[in-house]
Amino acid sequence: MKKLNRISRLLTAFIIVMLLNIILLLLPIIFESKKPPESVEGHNYPPDTETTSSEISSSFTLPFALAPIFPTKSDDNINFDQSTDITSLGGEDTEEQLKTVTLCLMGDLMCLAGQQYTAERRDGTHDYTGSFHLVREFFSSCDFVVGNLETTLSESNPYSTKEREVNEQPNCNAPADYLQSLTWAGITHLVTANNHSLDGGLTGIEETIAHLDEYGILHTGTYREDYDGAHYMMMEKNGIKIAILSSTELINQRALVTQSQLARVIDSYSKKNITNRIAQAHADGADFVVVYMHWGSENVHDVRDYQKSHAKEIALAGADLIIGSHPHCLQEMEYIVTEDGRSVPCFYSLGNVVSSMTRDINHDTVFVKVQLQRADHTEDQGDCVEIASLSLLPCHVLAALDGQYRVITPLDYKTEDKKAAAELASARTRIEEIFAPHGNTRETEAQRH
Repeated sequence: MKKLNRISRLLTAFIIVMLLNIILLLLPIIFESKKPPESVEGHNYPPDTETTSSEISSSFTLPFALAPIFPTKSDDNINFDQSTDITSLGGEDTEEQLKTVTLCLMGDLMCLAGQQYTAERRDGTHDYTGSFHLVREFFSSCDFVVGNLETTLSESNPYSTKEREVNEQPNCNAPADYLQSLTWAGITHLVTANNHSLDGGLTGIEETIAHLDEYGILHTGTYREDYDGAHYMMMEKNGIKIAILSSTELINQRALVTQSQLARVIDSYSKKNITNRIAQAHADGADFVVVYMHWGSENVHDVRDYQKSHAKEIALAGADLIIGSHPHCLQEMEYIVTEDGRSVPCFYSLGNVVSSMTRDINHDTVFVKVQLQRADHTEDQGDCVEIASLSLLPCHVLAALDGQYRVITPLDYKTEDKKAAAELASARTRIEEIFAPHGNTRETEAQRH
């Protein structure tokens, strides 16, 4: 009997050890599996959220497909299928990297009611990280990542989920925890001058600025009334100084402030304003100036005449790169050749980075990756910073993907879901048509020199 009890105890111990080993083997698989956000369960979403219940099985590996668009004599078309190596992730910088700076520039970061609903968790906070998890590693390959924050973050005003309109105009106001997901994604700088800057009045501007400062995100474009500092952000790495300016041609809710208040708290466009601000940035040591412009017509690919005219004014004033926003869809790019021989890339609209808007074109977006380098000093040209490479990462925002919502998805993402694959294919066609060479999109060899 004692012998049987001993055997029984040994068998029990053996079984326990085996079970523990099996559990240890399964743990990595369990933790790697993705679960839908808590907010999805038991929530009735309004129609504009575009949430779907289908699961999409996908696989995606680096490198991302980046399309070089800085013109060369051999390039006849923009080829989004062409893969190029991105800056290596991690490890020590090479000697060449220590002489360069890499920027990622993007369009409109919306945070509308549909986005807030699908990001809401049981405790009332919000988690938008699912939107950015496929591009986060791409952002990490850049030194600075800049976008247009097209929402206020004001708890003193109704969020978009409570009031869709204010004074018969769309209300863009979101909880401040949106910034937590943006910092998680790797976004480092935000511009804030746009047509929704005044949706919460002066209080909305002040609270938005306070939250940006709280989360440690550098910003420009809107200011407190008593602000008397620079109207641009200056970033520096490897001895290269880059100024980012923000300006808008469109402002809703103007009646909430006086004209003098408006001039102090929002960077609105005029030829005089932009010329003075670019000149001040250069005087303060900027080697390269990027101007964000909020302009154009919504939901159309066509560029308006005034956009073209003002883009030339901005280039002539000394800007080195122009990034457009507001249309909520992509618009063409072109190179503006100035009288002093500079060739200034101008993207008239990079579309929404992410939104819950309803049209297919509202979900096409492009990230512009720019690598800058300091040119060798020569007696003729002097010491200057120039664009070493300019490339695009074209994406489309899928309503749902693997239990995540509003997912910014690179076009070469491999998925077994036929509907998602068809969406990405349609987006590819639209984006290639918009950025196909035409007019002044490409420089001639003479213009480059």
